[in-house]
Amino acid sequence: MRGKVISMGVLVVSAAANAGQVDPALEVLLAQTAPDASISVLVYLGDQVDTADLTLQLDRVGARRATRNHVVVDELKNLAAFSQQAIVDECEAALAAGHIQKVEPLWLSNCVRVDATPARIRDLAERPDVDRIFHNFPIELIIPVHERLPVQAHQNEPVVGPGAPEPGIAAVRAPEVWSMGIDGSGVLVASLDTGVDGSHPAVSGRWAGVADPRYEGHPEWAFFDPVTGWTFPQDGGSHGTHTMGTICGGAPGDVIGVAPGSTWIHAAVIDRVDVHTTIADAILAFQWMLNPDGDPLTSWDVPAVCSNSWGVATSHGYPECDEEFWSFLDACEAADILMVFAAGNEGATGLRRPSDRATDEYRTLSVAAVDAHVPEYPIAGFSSRGPTQCTPDGSEAIKPDISAPGVQVRSSYPGGLYAEFDGTSMATPHLAGVVALVRQANPDLSVEQVKQILFDTSTDLGEPGEDNDYGHGLVDAVAAVELAHMTAGLTFAFPDGRPDFMDPYGNTVIRVVVTGQWTNPVAGSGKLHLSTGGPFEVVTMEQVLPNVYDAMFPAFACGADVTYFFSSDTTGGETINHPYAAPTAAFSAPAFTGQVVAFTEDFEVDNGWVVENIALDDGAWERGIPAGGGDRGDPLIDADGSGQCYLTDNAPGNSDVDGGPTRLTSPTLDVSWLTDPQITYHRWFTNDDNDGDTLIVEVAEEGTDAWVAVESVTGPGGTWIPHTFRVRDYLDPVPDQVRVRFNATDNPNDSVTEAAIDAIEVWSYDCDSGLEGDVNDDGFVNFGDVIRILGNWGACSGCSEDVDGDGIVGFSDVLRVFMNWS
Repeated sequence: MRGKVISMGVLVVSAAANAGQVDPALEVLLAQTAPDASISVLVYLGDQVDTADLTLQLDRVGARRATRNHVVVDELKNLAAFSQQAIVDECEAALAAGHIQKVEPLWLSNCVRVDATPARIRDLAERPDVDRIFHNFPIELIIPVHERLPVQAHQNEPVVGPGAPEPGIAAVRAPEVWSMGIDGSGVLVASLDTGVDGSHPAVSGRWAGVADPRYEGHPEWAFFDPVTGWTFPQDGGSHGTHTMGTICGGAPGDVIGVAPGSTWIHAAVIDRVDVHTTIADAILAFQWMLNPDGDPLTSWDVPAVCSNSWGVATSHGYPECDEEFWSFLDACEAADILMVFAAGNEGATGLRRPSDRATDEYRTLSVAAVDAHVPEYPIAGFSSRGPTQCTPDGSEAIKPDISAPGVQVRSSYPGGLYAEFDGTSMATPHLAGVVALVRQANPDLSVEQVKQILFDTSTDLGEPGEDNDYGHGLVDAVAAVELAHMTAGLTFAFPDGRPDFMDPYGNTVIRVVVTGQWTNPVAGSGKLHLSTGGPFEVVTMEQVLPNVYDAMFPAFACGADVTYFFSSDTTGGETINHPYAAPTAAFSAPAFTGQVVAFTEDFEVDNGWVVENIALDDGAWERGIPAGGGDRGDPLIDADGSGQCYLTDNAPGNSDVDGGPTRLTSPTLDVSWLTDPQITYHRWFTNDDNDGDTLIVEVAEEGTDAWVAVESVTGPGGTWIPHTFRVRDYLDPVPDQVRVRFNATDNPNDSVTEAAIDAIEVWSYDCDSGLEGDVNDDGFVNFGDVIRILGNWGACSGCSEDVDGDGIVGFSDVLRVFMNWS
């Protein structure tokens, strides 16, 4: 080997200038292939960026995530552009002449994909700039050992909504970390899998493509699909939806994720229906993940962790310790993306690739599966065991590295459903979620530092010490986050917590304690940064004790969305924000004093709802107690437990909507006196073939037919799902009176389509100051309130201007204002 230095002193390792080697497995394939047949290969050039050396250099200067990503991407791209030109020119000329079928340069590992005949491939191997040529093998997900589906959301429970955390979530102690104010907020996670159902309520609002306005107009930055070109997240199977739910799934769906505050991106490249997913596709996915927006100067779009519940085995043609993945995984981790892989479901017969790699203590991070339903957390029988011989000298090493729950893991399933899967594929996203929590607690930790924290804080299981069943043990999120905090520059704590609402009258105070770890806060430098939609205003916090501050918030307009974060200077000359990623990630709370409910509907009596049927053959809306009994998961109970709801063709079996729509329209809803009217409803929708049948929810001003769609639900489904919308988001200005309607359609009429509606509430946040006579709720009793009373003189039962509550706005109300003048 020889070395040379490029750019900022980065070592480029080069193979000797001899002909390249054809991988032995590829040699066999070449010999078996007809002379005129094409084989897809990856041609690795001799010049490769030494990512280990690059990581050491970045560690020495204390580089942060943005710097690491920028430098690594630049170095990889620059080397590829410099060294690939000659071979790419030759291949493109051969492509134009019809001698090869495809050429695709790849910069992540400085290689080129070429689809060509055996003779052409052997010609490429003779080039002095080529190091090695591999077959572009197919790869596959690690299929769950058992699948139980669908599992109804909160099955047999009368109340719908986020419930108790799943056993696996509790086993890794994630809820205890949430209570510390750490839930993954501000952390971007990723996975390579079969796709993700972007409409599932547990994960839809967490997709970065909708959760972060910086992605507007660029869904391709948040979802990568080289197979079919989807731009909105979809799942070619169910595996990817399930694993993503375990990383970050939560409200308004069920609490199924370890880091529900995080957002996600995804590359749909594994087992896409009957399309072979190849190593080259995985390289493309990892290249995308290092730089989704195409700008190496930005890092907000780069994930902190990538979960991989896939791998390859000897049956795919891969020998043990196959190195083909290693270089591009190393490049990802050099760019500060922590890579997590499932160990495999092969039990004692060994590990998948690349989880069998043990070239040092940290690569590749391999996850075993335990049963969180049993108190001792026994290792799952299917979980792949070590040891491995994939070490620098071929000696044995312990694998896997760490364990997480992987038995009867209940998570999201396409169509709004939930299902239980078994496998190390299910354990891996548990660990990825814990990584997100750790990286929120201290984003400056390097990839290796995070891994060491996970190892050091895990709960030892099985034989004392690290072993070939559990690795270091069961991951412990609480201990890991606490240790991450101890290594952070500054820690911000809130001994009295943070409020869910801001007092619009300026009475909100948050106690903040700032402590140092390897540096110290500068006394008196604590700042509060706040915004209600514009630029952040900086307010110096009141220091009440050394390193203890009171953040005093001003008054806000009623209903204002307040965003805020904190900062402190350090003795090392830095300013550290909390949350660390602020202002990109910040705290928020609306300015209200409480909540008022204007209307509720449980359908126990007839309150004037209207049913209208258009081209309907069968399945009209009707009020009643759910009959259930169909094979599409008809509701067995209404959403709120009161007994009745509205359903389409409420009869046992698969009686359902045929044709339509059948429309259910509300009575008039008076929202005139609500500050910020919102409408919550619970819906049930099932559809057995997902062919365009819909439940469309609409809102309109009373007296008009100008209906505006709030959401369009397609199947399959099979669970009660709550949904809330702000009226002003659809009707602006907000009218005094509105109606909502629900339209169920089976079109084409060839499937089992069921719909139900229940538990409707019209409500608003409120800004009642609590002062008698403060008619306009501005925190003062003065002439503004008198003017409001004069403007509503006369009979006005229940309105705020009727201060004394006698049903008439008059002199007695003016008198009450003067009596409470302030």
